[in-house]
Amino acid sequence: MKKICSAAILLAAFASAHAENFTFSYAFGDGSAITGSLSGHLNGDLVENVTNVHVNFLGTDFTGSLVGASWDAAAHDWNSAAGAVVSTNAGKNNFIFADANPQTDFAKVNNYFYYVTSSDALIGNQAYALNCNGNCTDLAFDQPTQNASWSLVAAPVPEPASAAMLIAGLGLMGAAARRRRQA
Repeated sequence: MKKICSAAILLAAFASAHAENFTFSYAFGDGSAITGSLSGHLNGDLVENVTNVHVNFLGTDFTGSLVGASWDAAAHDWNSAAGAVVSTNAGKNNFIFADANPQTDFAKVNNYFYYVTSSDALIGNQAYALNCNGNCTDLAFDQPTQNASWSLVAAPVPEPASAAMLIAGLGLMGAAARRRRQA
């Protein structure tokens, strides 16, 4: 009985720690659009622990695993250790999603989307996308960013915690029924 209860509690805790899924979009001033999805945990208006990023620019998906980083104004460089800063508030965005590490392997980056809001004069407030899956002609740039065109919303997915609670409840009911039979 103790093992069943412990397993049910552990399963419920694991399911509640599951990341949320989000979809995002940005419309550049020239009409180009970028869309995508990512996973993470919403804390206020910031998404923490960003993973599982997918980007589509002008109808073409970025290929490979994407690395996230943020712009470090003091170093005037990307900081992959700090990770991407993604927000529902466009004015707080500070990220790059690229097919190689932009801090250590920028020469290997072929596809990337960055959206930076910074006081650093080197980069300022800008959004830029480049997709070299074809001939590297798919590119768009906004400076300053068109803040009203940024959207980040939770994707409509089933709540995993509900399934975990159902499984835990069924496990407890089974354990109680077994105990009654033994008595």
